[in-house]
Amino acid sequence: MKYLYLLIAMLLPVLAVASEGAGAEGGTDIVARTVNFLIFAAILYYLIADKIKAFFSDRTTSVAQELTEIEEKLNSVKAAKEEAVKEAKEAKEKAAELVEIAKKEAQMLAQKIENDTKSEIEHLKKALAERMEIEEKKMTKEVVSEVIDEMFAAGKVTLSNDDFVKIIKKKVA
Repeated sequence: MKYLYLLIAMLLPVLAVASEGAGAEGGTDIVARTVNFLIFAAILYYLIADKIKAFFSDRTTSVAQELTEIEEKLNSVKAAKEEAVKEAKEAKEKAAELVEIAKKEAQMLAQKIENDTKSEIEHLKKALAERMEIEEKKMTKEVVSEVIDEMFAAGKVTLSNDDFVKIIKKKVA
């Protein structure tokens, strides 16, 4: 109804300015044309006004639904992003912890290897010292045996049984 009043308000100045008489040529039909236009506009409004209102109402509803869906998607994307950021932060913290643990384990392994190596070196030194002592005794026995054999073979040494028993007692003691 508002539109009808608006249309009439717009056409009133046209009616006021229009001339009633056009002189000898027969006059104008502005009033009849205006009435015809108003009737046409009213019929057109009557026929398509509900359809246009329904169209724009449906369009408004669909746009509102699309906006709601877009907002929901945006919220879900924001939530997913926040979750991903949180997971990335946790992963970085876990990686830092793993690096720290790995460093400590490497340090402990290096210390263990160093201690094992030191004990192995000490063991090898003791074994070498014992082996050298055994070899030294063996060489001493061989040299003494050779010297004694040479002396007995050459007949340079004459030992009595008492001297021989004393030597054996010293050896045994």
